[in-house]
Parts: sequence; structure tokens; C-alpha cells
Amino acid sequence: MADQNVVVTQLTIGLFGAGFLQWLKSTKWIPFVTAHSGKINHLVLLLTSAGGALGIHSVWTAGGGGTITIPSLAVMGAGVWIWMKQWAVQYLVHKGAFGSVAEPPALIPKV
Repeated sequence: MADQNVVVTQLTIGLFGAGFLQWLKSTKWIPFVTAHSGKINHLVLLLTSAGGALGIHSVWTAGGGGTITIPSLAVMGAGVWIWMKQWAVQYLVHKGAFGSVAEPPALIPKV
């Protein structure tokens, strides 16, 4: 039962990261992230999977304001394996739910 929860959690985090990339590709106010910006798109998936796998999170309280918690280097070093697994899940979720991460640019016919 616990293994199923881990898989569902990774798929859910992958869906959020892939959905965020898909949203970035469709928004007009970030013109450099498009369906054709392959390297940037993969970088977005890499960064969002790091946030989900390494435990980077933020907290807001009325009395204390906002804080961003980043784990120690030792914890992050041990989390690199989890990060790569999360990136793989996120990549597969994006391909399955939204299609290709990036499309090749359209060729301009020679006249």
C-alpha cells in the first residue's frame, strides 16, 4: 500500500510540473518559452522536478511572513537519485498527457 502512495505522489508532482510547463508554453507574457524551445522546456522540467524531489518548499504565516526552506547539501546530495527519478516521471507524464516536450521548428520552404 505504501508503494502505491509513493507512485501516486510522484505522478501527481509530475503532473503539476508538466502542467506548469504546458501553461508557460501557452502564455503570451513569456515569449521565449514556446512549443519549439526545446532546451528551455527541458530546463523547466528539470527545475520543477528538483523542487518536487529535493523538498524545496515555501511557507507563509501571518506572523512570520514567508520563508523558503532548502535542505542541507548532504540531504540534497542523497536526493539526486530521487530527483532524476522524478524528472523521468515528469517527462513521461508530459509526453503522455500533453504530447512532446518540444516540437521541431517549422521549416521555411525555399522559394
